[in-house]
Amino acid sequence: MSSAIESLELFPRKSSEKTTLSKSSPAKDDTKVEEGVLTYLDIDGLGTVTRDEVIGDYNADESPFAEVRAVASGTDDPDTPVNTLRMWLLGFLFTILGSGINQFFALRYPSVHIVSLVAQLIAYPLGVALAKTLPLYTVNLGPLGQWCINPDRHFNIKEHTVITVMSNVSFGFGSADATNIIQAGKAFYNFDLKPGFSVLIVLCCQLMGLGVAGLAAPWLVEPASIIWPGVLSNCALLSTLHTRANAMANGWKISRLRFFMYVMVGAGVWYFFPGLMFVALSYFTWVCWIVPDNLVVNHLFGMVTGLGLSPITFDWSQIAYNTNPLLSPSWAAMNVFAGFVIFFWIVTPGLYYSNVWFTAYLPICTAELYDNTASVYNITRVMNSDGTFNVAEYEAYSPSFLPATFAFVYGISFAALTAVPVHIYLWHGKEIKDAFAGRTKLDIHARLMRLYKQTPWYWYGAITVVVLVASMLMVHFYHTSLPVWAILLATIIPAIYIIPCGIIQGITNVNANQLNVLSEFIAGYMFKGRPLANMIFKIMSTDVVGQGLYFAQDMKLGHYLKVPPRTLFFAQGSATILGALTQVGVTLWMLGNVKDICSSSQADGFTCPNGRTVYSSSVIWGAIGPARVYSIGRIWSGLLHFFWIGALMPVITFLLYKYLKKTDGTHRDWLQFINWPLIFVGTYNVPPATGINYSSWALVNIVFNHWIKRKWFAWWSKYNYVLAAALDTGLALSALVIFFCITYPGGVFPDWWGNTVYMNTADGNGLPWLQLPKSGRFGPANGTWH
Repeated sequence: MSSAIESLELFPRKSSEKTTLSKSSPAKDDTKVEEGVLTYLDIDGLGTVTRDEVIGDYNADESPFAEVRAVASGTDDPDTPVNTLRMWLLGFLFTILGSGINQFFALRYPSVHIVSLVAQLIAYPLGVALAKTLPLYTVNLGPLGQWCINPDRHFNIKEHTVITVMSNVSFGFGSADATNIIQAGKAFYNFDLKPGFSVLIVLCCQLMGLGVAGLAAPWLVEPASIIWPGVLSNCALLSTLHTRANAMANGWKISRLRFFMYVMVGAGVWYFFPGLMFVALSYFTWVCWIVPDNLVVNHLFGMVTGLGLSPITFDWSQIAYNTNPLLSPSWAAMNVFAGFVIFFWIVTPGLYYSNVWFTAYLPICTAELYDNTASVYNITRVMNSDGTFNVAEYEAYSPSFLPATFAFVYGISFAALTAVPVHIYLWHGKEIKDAFAGRTKLDIHARLMRLYKQTPWYWYGAITVVVLVASMLMVHFYHTSLPVWAILLATIIPAIYIIPCGIIQGITNVNANQLNVLSEFIAGYMFKGRPLANMIFKIMSTDVVGQGLYFAQDMKLGHYLKVPPRTLFFAQGSATILGALTQVGVTLWMLGNVKDICSSSQADGFTCPNGRTVYSSSVIWGAIGPARVYSIGRIWSGLLHFFWIGALMPVITFLLYKYLKKTDGTHRDWLQFINWPLIFVGTYNVPPATGINYSSWALVNIVFNHWIKRKWFAWWSKYNYVLAAALDTGLALSALVIFFCITYPGGVFPDWWGNTVYMNTADGNGLPWLQLPKSGRFGPANGTWH
């Protein structure tokens, strides 16, 4: 249903409201755009191009979607040099530095994560400097031809794009998830994991993601409707740095570069207040400050362990905690927020105050696992020294209990797992079939990219097959207790979910990958009592989809900015291998050389928080196992109903849209905006996220991507994605300064009311609704669980 996708891109202006600038008439500084959209501004001096606000014209010289037209040009110069020495030098430099630095601090709490926008910003002056200083020289490579290592003195946007893509392997997404297995296995289980295994597990996960992303490109990269909102801020920053033209938009003359710098500096300076000097501006729970001991008020309005029933915060890191709100379409934001309101502001309080699953004895919203004394579950107590599960000690100790939000979010995740493929099949089945048959409707970007020599699908297929075989050999020869056939099962899951998850994220910027729950569930039943097998199965299924979506998103960035596909293939492949080796090397070095590494009392804070989480999860799902809590008659068995609920709801909505028509025979268009995958999956980050991270996110999204977009379309087109990039970049730079200059050296800001008031409440202290019984325990009687 291509019409559905096109109409969701929304709020098209009248066809008469359009502005056209031809190549023969480049935009000058006084160019005025009052009702139109400035979609692209003079990249590399090519001049502006035809602009048209009509939505859905795939044959036009610009993208049919306003979001893409705002940041990416429908023109290309195929002679622009990309495969240059300066590009490869900076790409490899940022890959090594980003992988090493992010991995080093990933083992620390509190940590810091250098994001890709920072690398993208720093790469620009370095690229310009190399273009000015490297000799203009051509190397003769014999049979391979000639290579012009520095073709000119101009660092162009395509080179910058490839550097950004290579940086994204390390900067963009932090530590490779597979390194957490190394931490959990060596530091917590004391398994004798060989260096070869450590290298292979990370390489296999990363390269498998690249392989499946390339194979899925006809569905996730080439279609114009899969716009990947997450890369639009990258496109905006790239075009801002390489653009000199400046068109007036709704009376605003300031250039996008100047606008970016002002906002970035302002956001960076401001973050010192909520991030360091006045933290209460971040956790602005003013109602709780008035009645700090009122449990109900603190449960509902608190932002530390409460439900955050307020949209007020002055901290961009809270607003953009899940994703940047300026990137998602408004209809998607409303689906996500509606799901949060229903499940966590209506259903969860009902469960909590009714003491369902004994949740009223616990804080309402935390990410901890508890025992029957309301203390954090002592996992080491139920584990033997060899890493096996001690059943007798478990029966003598306590079953596990989850807070209301944490327990309920598993049910919502079950619904998402079935809703995602069903929804995609019903609403997007035709596009999937058309792409398979090579009948995808091409927009200007796809048509221009077809002019380049394509990367053969079998290159990605070969990577996938080689990695699959390597994974099988790895689990067999390193005695992981995971059967070889389990690797095949683990790869079937990504094969099923990569396209549905990619379509949802590519349209809405909402991560629909909930395979961690599915893989934990399957592995918990099939490999009970084998924690290493459980961890490998989970990472091989979940991380392949996660990494694959990251790679597909970067491919779309290259697609928008016309990077030759084969150059992008080698850039992504080489950066993946180099980044993986760097991260493994840093992890192994730290585990072998940092004193008391991964200990909760480690002097410098290197407590391995991610490795600890993976360890705890492997114990819960691999040792205690889902059978003890989800099988029929167990405490959370009722949540299994969400599997069929998730599959049913998209069917109902689709049938209503198809058959419940108006009296004039037309469809009720509002029904196609009900997106059950978003309703179910949008709240995946609860906990630790609370209501403030969703209400403030939705409010900002509606203001900019609905109200401003409709009222001041030209302003929105020119500045919205630049604003998104500037706010994120300013926050990231400020966080780096605070961390490296204050936090890491051991400095602290003096305690005062503004930094403690939000913690001196029932919310800050995590107080539950019910006090423990006189026995000091709640739940089933001792000896009745097993």
